Amino acid sequence: MQEAFLVFITKISLYPTIIFTGLVMFVTLYWVVSLLGMTDMDSVDLGDAGGDVDVSNLSSTGFFTGLMLKFGLYGVPLIIILSLISLIGWLLSYLYTSFLHQNVDSGVLYYLFGTGALIFVLVVSMWLTGLIISPIRKNIAKIPKRNSSSNVGKIAVVRTLSVTDKHGEAALNDGGAGLILKIRSDMSDNQLKQGDKVMLVEYLDDANTYRVTPVKDK
Repeated sequence: MQEAFLVFITKISLYPTIIFTGLVMFVTLYWVVSLLGMTDMDSVDLGDAGGDVDVSNLSSTGFFTGLMLKFGLYGVPLIIILSLISLIGWLLSYLYTSFLHQNVDSGVLYYLFGTGALIFVLVVSMWLTGLIISPIRKNIAKIPKRNSSSNVGKIAVVRTLSVTDKHGEAALNDGGAGLILKIRSDMSDNQLKQGDKVMLVEYLDDANTYRVTPVKDK
């Protein structure tokens, strides 16, 4: 058992698998931190999340944005996209390391074949991730959009450890499953903390966030 574990550790530490191993560790840490309420999740905003994004003309977009659009990597939180790419890439690169890369263990060919495999695995991972999230994105688009400004004046509860002008989330009881909203505070002394009640005083449409003010218990 110990020998098999050491072999496994060795394989996931080989190039190019080590790159995806690092990505998997990063997204795992991010999920843990997010569940603890220390950060919030942002979506990839590459246009209308409804899916009517024109990918035939990418000349006016940046290379990275154009690549994301081409593979359909938009409309869901970025961390979900990174998680899928990392897991799929890790699995494919691990298979490559286990079966195809074992005969070349050093030298120029090792890195040459490894780099080729890295590019191939990354492209395949992005393509498969786009296929996986496509129905999710389409279902999200079918959900009737609420008038976000209608939440202004309501009371929510902070769920992140702190709230700043760049970071923060709050839970709003809407009578159903509840809403997780991105919030921002202009308070310089950063008094808001997890569990505090806040009032949504303004909806910032461009950033899809709410400016909040603390609510003191009577």
